[in-house]
Amino acid sequence: MTDLVTRPGRALRRAAPALLGYAAVRALGLLTLALWSAARDKSAYTLLTARWDALWYTRVAELGYGYEVRLPNGDVHSNLAFFPLLPWLERLLSALTPLSYADAGFVVSLLASLAAAWGVFAVTDHVYGGRAGVCAVLLWAVLPVGIVQSMAYSESLFTALAAWSLYAVLTGRWVTAGLLASLAGLTRPVGLAVVAAVWVTGAAAFLRERRDRYQTTTTAGDQAGRETTTVVGAREQSEAATADCEQEPGGEIATVAREQDRSKAATVACERDRSCPEGPSSGRNRSAADAGGARAVGHAPETGTASLSGRAPDAEGARTPSHSPGVGKSGGTRVRRALGMALAPLGTAAYVLWVGHRTGKGPLGYLDVQAGWRNGFDGGYAFARFVGDKFTSFPSALAGAGLIVGVALIIWLYVICVRQGQPLPLLVYAGVVTALALCASSYFGSKPRLLMPAFPLLLPLALALARARTRRSAAVVAAVAVASALYGAFWLNGSGPP
Repeated sequence: MTDLVTRPGRALRRAAPALLGYAAVRALGLLTLALWSAARDKSAYTLLTARWDALWYTRVAELGYGYEVRLPNGDVHSNLAFFPLLPWLERLLSALTPLSYADAGFVVSLLASLAAAWGVFAVTDHVYGGRAGVCAVLLWAVLPVGIVQSMAYSESLFTALAAWSLYAVLTGRWVTAGLLASLAGLTRPVGLAVVAAVWVTGAAAFLRERRDRYQTTTTAGDQAGRETTTVVGAREQSEAATADCEQEPGGEIATVAREQDRSKAATVACERDRSCPEGPSSGRNRSAADAGGARAVGHAPETGTASLSGRAPDAEGARTPSHSPGVGKSGGTRVRRALGMALAPLGTAAYVLWVGHRTGKGPLGYLDVQAGWRNGFDGGYAFARFVGDKFTSFPSALAGAGLIVGVALIIWLYVICVRQGQPLPLLVYAGVVTALALCASSYFGSKPRLLMPAFPLLLPLALALARARTRRSAAVVAAVAVASALYGAFWLNGSGPP
């Protein structure tokens, strides 16, 4: 299992194949973009650092917040819509080096993409093993919109923070998980997905502890009741035998024999129950098991659609036993978990409240800022209308059919994730990211990019690649990498990025 904290060198060596493969795929994408752009007399570097969101982030880093563009239709595009962590890092790196803000954004994105790839590997390695981890990283690299991972956008930074926060949850490092979730909340609005993963998993851990304590108390009460019944029964039988002894000649010898037989029977019964009560005559013959001390009570790993945060089923479908992080009787563990849960939403809450104060519109001021960009959450109504409009003519109907197939594929992958028993934090995170991407009334061409941080959806495909022969897996990844590089170059030299 990847362990960045205790053995960072070993963890890096374990992740090296995944990181080298990721770097090779991204280098192929950048090289293809450079050649394609040169053929069209364009600058590939400008396409990566000075288009769309990259320009907005650069302006925030250089001039701060307050810049806005008013369109003829009345819409107001304010840079308050862009969360501050990436501009802060651009400003910091530019202050420490000769790099411009745009250059700093590109460097931050490159470094963050490597950190994100490592985080994806760490999570997948923890759940399914190293081979699946390498496949997951490569699949994330060859996404059709993978070129965005090398742009001065915030997706790579957010994915890195989200992946490592999820890994911290999986390994029971709750304070670290909360801090990283808070930073993710300062990066993109979808940071709410990381907060939800931390909160739901933490709440589930508290509920499991409460259930375990109730079961332990109930079991102890039942055992105490059985012990009391055994003692009372033995006492009554002893008194009856004593009365018989006083009435019959030789009764004392018979009584002693009967008591010894009852003691032996009680000892056998107690050994079956793993709890040997002391009867009237058993105090002198305590068993070795009792002298050895109390037996620890353990719980077998539960089966089901999702584990709390341990390992999911492996490639053969068998569940590997794993302790749920942070679930136990330690008061310190509960305090750290509660602290991590409290830290998680601070980033998002702080920025949203600051925007509300700056605009003078209170806690909902950020929603008004997003509305100026025609962004909002409508449950997918606008997206459904957009897809439906594609069927008004034959050429566009093909695009509409493709969109329907794509959405169906995403939903199918999430169902497979649930059926394969992915850990709870991954399911919550991927579900919220997917819901926010598909059900928002944002620019529809951006939806593939908005789905890019939902890397847990790739884990079923990564498992399939991990089970296949190495040559076949390598051929599939290579072919998809070439297609992704060509599409990315075509996309950025055309209408992209969305």
